[in-house]
Amino acid sequence: MKFRLIIYGVVLACAVCGQTNESPKFSFPRWGPSLKAGSVYDFPADLDGGGAFSVNRYFVEAGIARMWGFDRMVAVSAGYGQDDYNFDGLGTQLWDNIDNYRLGLFARWALDEKWALFAGPSVRSYGEAGTDLDDAFVGTFFGGVSYTFGDRLTLGPAFLVSGQIEDSTRYFPVLLVNWNITEKLSLETGGGFAATAGPGLSLVYDYSRHWKYAVTGRYEEKRFRLNGDGLAPNGVGEDRNIPIIGSVGYFFYPGGFVSAIIGVNFDGKIELDDRSGANIYSREYDSAFVLGLVASFRL
Repeated sequence: MKFRLIIYGVVLACAVCGQTNESPKFSFPRWGPSLKAGSVYDFPADLDGGGAFSVNRYFVEAGIARMWGFDRMVAVSAGYGQDDYNFDGLGTQLWDNIDNYRLGLFARWALDEKWALFAGPSVRSYGEAGTDLDDAFVGTFFGGVSYTFGDRLTLGPAFLVSGQIEDSTRYFPVLLVNWNITEKLSLETGGGFAATAGPGLSLVYDYSRHWKYAVTGRYEEKRFRLNGDGLAPNGVGEDRNIPIIGSVGYFFYPGGFVSAIIGVNFDGKIELDDRSGANIYSREYDSAFVLGLVASFRL
């Protein structure tokens, strides 16, 4: 734990010290590297029928983007994260540390002043420590098109295709939204902390040039391969919930921010299937608080 906190401190220091408060001055085309890291703690949640569990989540992601303009770019990223589960009162650990490896590509390309295309294929591996990577791989694809209505509103249809370990592929329709309700308040389709089954919706308030506040709601579903030990050797675990997250971010220029997040996970449920697909454990869990810190640095 101390080693992780040192890593997070170094990342945050780089994000703060490497920035200036001047307006961005870019020339195109250009290459730009980025680094993002964070840690989130899910406080203990009581399980129906007894017992409880908590989760310490952390991740780091590095990427590089090729930009031909603010509205035309292609980016590649690679990341690693881990969800450390701690079960209490069950007499056993359903699973331990879940490793998450990710390699993704994202492209945004404006066709003209109104129309833009988005695409983001990725491959990920979710597996308990000790699991072979090729037993835990899934693929996802996010794509869509947007249209800008005047100066305040951008809308467009999109979809997400998400592969699932030992389950059918999930398909999610998504509405891309960027609505500037006022000069400071906006409604946006936003991303999440880590693995997710689909984009969320964020209400964002730009308090000043540097400070930004947001509330984000989303649906999250994680399925992961288990190792050869435990109650279900080589089985599959699942954790899903609906987090409502508030954030306070301080933004540095030309590219970077530090954001503190606090929220609550609702409507949670965990399940455990054996290697044949038979369910051997299923419990809903109570709402629980979430607290974390995320930092991003971009050149």
